[in-house]
Amino acid sequence: MDAFVFNKMYIIESLKSNETKSGELLYNDLIRWRKIQIDGFDAELVQIQTKQEFFDILERIRKECNLNGVYPIIHFEIHGSQDGLGMASNEMVLWKELYDYLVRINLSIGNNLFMTLAVCQGAYMMQLIKVDNHAPFWGFVGSFDVIYVPDLMARYNEFYDEFLDSKDLNKAIERLHNANPGVPSQYRFINSEMTFISLQKKYFDEKFTEKAIKERANDGLEQTGTILFHRGQKRELARKFKKRLINSKKTYFEMHKKIFFMHDEFPENKKRFKVQFSEI
Repeated sequence: MDAFVFNKMYIIESLKSNETKSGELLYNDLIRWRKIQIDGFDAELVQIQTKQEFFDILERIRKECNLNGVYPIIHFEIHGSQDGLGMASNEMVLWKELYDYLVRINLSIGNNLFMTLAVCQGAYMMQLIKVDNHAPFWGFVGSFDVIYVPDLMARYNEFYDEFLDSKDLNKAIERLHNANPGVPSQYRFINSEMTFISLQKKYFDEKFTEKAIKERANDGLEQTGTILFHRGQKRELARKFKKRLINSKKTYFEMHKKIFFMHDEFPENKKRFKVQFSEI
């Protein structure tokens, strides 16, 4: 799989005082030692309580990307649900709020943001991603299900032990899945190319149904004030409109691909991300 660039890891943890500090343990047991062993690699544990502190650290990461050449991996150790992230303060960060911040961070580093989510139902953020907006990440590892502390600790220790040594994401994901043999792995790896293909298929499925095409044709007639004198004329215009619309699929694909993978800002991404219209 295509590589992403990274040189710093942020572990963002927001857990209550009586809970196991799984992020702190990951940092102390493994990550901080890799700071010493790996040239050019830095890592930071950020423990927060409130929603404002959460946005403050995301904004700081964005600024460090722009000003200091940081390419981050972000690891979240926070409670999650289908609605968003639950802070230690009991405040909720909605997935939409996180999505908007991730887009800004990822845009500043040319689609290189990699994340791991020790978060229940963390992958639900996927439902907010838009094909006509910039990608919010290069890739992430997370779960659509409820996950438990002993399991996630075992899996992410194995994952980062492998990845920070070998830089081989495939091997790291394999070790994550095999880390706790007695419990089926509920984690998935999703990258931006897989995401784009899924979103583009969904866009075509929704926008190019017979019903959708008919509605768009009627809207076009209304907006232009076109007067039709008989049904045959309307059918002929509808047929031509449908043909033009279907022929425009590749144009929409290329337009969305250009936006999603940030071709204008990062021309090198044209070669990095090789999604083809034939895959849709």
